[in-house]
Amino acid sequence: MPPHSVDAERSVLGSMLLDANALELALEQLRPEDFYLPAHETIFVCMRDIRNAGGQTWECFQSHDNATYPDIKPDSAAWFTFWRPLHGKTPETARPFVPVQGAHDMYHAGEYAIYEGALYKCVQD
Repeated sequence: MPPHSVDAERSVLGSMLLDANALELALEQLRPEDFYLPAHETIFVCMRDIRNAGGQTWECFQSHDNATYPDIKPDSAAWFTFWRPLHGKTPETARPFVPVQGAHDMYHAGEYAIYEGALYKCVQD
């Protein structure tokens, strides 16, 4: 293979890696509310669905039907039985602090939260 084509391949590969790194960085900086629907009261929700409610982004970890169980709404105790908050992985994506209900929603090292207007980084699971 002639040397110029190897250099060209390296250049293309380098550009692809830079594009992938730039994309990853951009995705880390995006706020979840830009992508997910607000929580609705009359909808069947599947495990791993993501919704926004109360300034927080939530992931469903147990499927349910809100028409059958109307008590499952963001401000109720039942909410935490079916939903867990997603935590920011960078200062820019930090979400409001949500008290931990169990192992399913604990903060992990390196995640961020905003509490009483201050930014906090979790240093240990």
